[in-house]
Amino acid sequence: MNIPFFNRLQIKKITVGVADENGRRAQKVLEGLLEDIPELLMSCVVDTNSGKVLAFYTTNSAYNPNQISLRHAKLLRTMEEAVATKVWPGGPLTDVSVILEDQLHHLRPFNEGKWYCFLAVRLADANLGIAKEIMRRHTV
Repeated sequence: MNIPFFNRLQIKKITVGVADENGRRAQKVLEGLLEDIPELLMSCVVDTNSGKVLAFYTTNSAYNPNQISLRHAKLLRTMEEAVATKVWPGGPLTDVSVILEDQLHHLRPFNEGKWYCFLAVRLADANLGIAKEIMRRHTV
């Protein structure tokens, strides 16, 4: 049963999903990203193993981090397995970027691969180099 008011997200506010040290650390990461890229469409920090959203920020309820968190966690695990088994040549996985028609989506594992951070921004507001550097700076 789809009850609309259960799916509504708080807009333009960092929301922390867990009330512990992990939640505070995830919130700090998102605050740094938002300070450097105030035009963010969405950003979230997710536990890679469980797919649980630790904290998120969104400007529109259509961008729901709970719908994408498990998919991205599975994508990262699959890519890391491919790199480890030499199916995909190269070094360790540092990030994944997808450029759409008018948006940039960037995904970066951190905290020794236990978490990942995702951001979505319009290409008119940031480019790939800016997004990667800001993400690297805040997820060290």
